[in-house]
Amino acid sequence: MKKTYKYIIVSLIILLIIIISSKIPVVSEVYSLMLISFIISYSIRPIHKALVERGVHKSVSAIAIILLFIIIIVGGIIVIIPSLFKESLNVNTTLIKIQAFVESFYERIKPISSNKTMYAFLDIVYSNTNKVLLDIFNKLFKGILNMGENLLSIAVVPIVVYYFLADGDIIGNRMLVFFPTKSRGMIKKIWFDIDKILGRYILSQFLLCAIIGILTFIVLVILKVDYPIILSLLNALFNIIPYFGPLFGAIPAILVALLTSTKTAIWTAVWLYLIQQIEGNVISPKITGDSVSMHPVIVIILLIIGGKIGGFIGMVLAVPIGVILKVIYEDLNYYMF
Repeated sequence: MKKTYKYIIVSLIILLIIIISSKIPVVSEVYSLMLISFIISYSIRPIHKALVERGVHKSVSAIAIILLFIIIIVGGIIVIIPSLFKESLNVNTTLIKIQAFVESFYERIKPISSNKTMYAFLDIVYSNTNKVLLDIFNKLFKGILNMGENLLSIAVVPIVVYYFLADGDIIGNRMLVFFPTKSRGMIKKIWFDIDKILGRYILSQFLLCAIIGILTFIVLVILKVDYPIILSLLNALFNIIPYFGPLFGAIPAILVALLTSTKTAIWTAVWLYLIQQIEGNVISPKITGDSVSMHPVIVIILLIIGGKIGGFIGMVLAVPIGVILKVIYEDLNYYMF
């Protein structure tokens, strides 16, 4: 029992050191690169495993998959970036129009809301809408610009991904040295369970985001809503966040559609709702299965905590971190108590 508490205390100290050190810019960048490399390696690892099982050498398989992944990414950038840049030139004008629409709507509904609570609520919504919209678009374009500025750092990612794929087992075995011999079997089992669940979760999220992004783009193009690429990317990105994500992702598209007509906005809302229903009830259960299997209340609490600590990134990472902690707790409970 004493050893158990010792492991828990040491783990918490290590976690605390990681959190504190992440506040240092250089260390934070290293963590970010490692995290991106880890996510990419997990998403393409099933293909790597399939090739290895068919007799392809680990290193050859890893290089081939990474090259294919780079070609797809570069091809996507060549196709999307020019259109994205073209759309971005008119974003400021659109934001001014949205601001004017929100102000007009607010002034119209203000006399109706005699209830003080409703009035206060509307006032908060009005005062924060413009800020949220500007923040969303600014972060999106800053991210694109930062990618260009940090090409050297980005170039490191494929190398790290290669080592994760080709030498993943070796890295894992070497890390076991830090644990007592008696505990290594248990650590292997915990890692196996985390690996199985987390791998499926990450891959499923990539697939779901791609499906949502493509379907959203098709709908926006058919309805002739401006900025279909930007809005479909936003909707796909926000879809990673359970429960709240689809709402956050749909709002920008509906607001932009309102500038065309109320009818277009209504149809946009209806189609985006249908896409989310199809994703939630048909596609997601088949792809994700029970990889998360956490109560909705726990997920919401994790999202709130993640949002408070790390904003959007915190909300994205909240569920997978929760899944990891759940697996560790269940396995430790089985082995030690």
